[in-house]
Amino acid sequence: MSSNRLRLADGEQVIGALVPPKITRPVRAPAPLPVLPRLILPADPDVSALVVRMARLDKSGRLSARELLEVLSWQPGSRVDIGVVAGVLVAASASTGRHVVRDRGGLCLPAAVRQMCGLLTGVPVLLAASPSQEVLVVHPVDTLVRLLTEHHSRLAGDDHE
Repeated sequence: MSSNRLRLADGEQVIGALVPPKITRPVRAPAPLPVLPRLILPADPDVSALVVRMARLDKSGRLSARELLEVLSWQPGSRVDIGVVAGVLVAASASTGRHVVRDRGGLCLPAAVRQMCGLLTGVPVLLAASPSQEVLVVHPVDTLVRLLTEHHSRLAGDDHE
């Protein structure tokens, strides 16, 4: 019997030349994971460094804030990353961002992020932009109401002393 023929239990023969050799492939190192964006809240002590506006989300979760996006130098087609930091929605300029500024100066906010931040359609939101950091923060109007109520309480308390 030649070396390239094997006998099976039922008497059949396997011809080695017809059985392809086992292919061994080199083990490749896995591709590096992409660097996740580091979204930060603007914390410049200079109050004039923030540009603040009010807006409303439409029923599709789009935010129309052309003037504010221009302050951030975000033109139609600009890429941004959107996420949640300390319970508020943060959008930051990113060359590999997953979201794009729309033609009419709008930004589509993902439903999951809107839900995590308590942003409801039709209800006003407070927008705070930091042009130096190219960051936009979207707060629910409840945040502004709470802060103003606390501020007014402190002012009223100061008058009574």
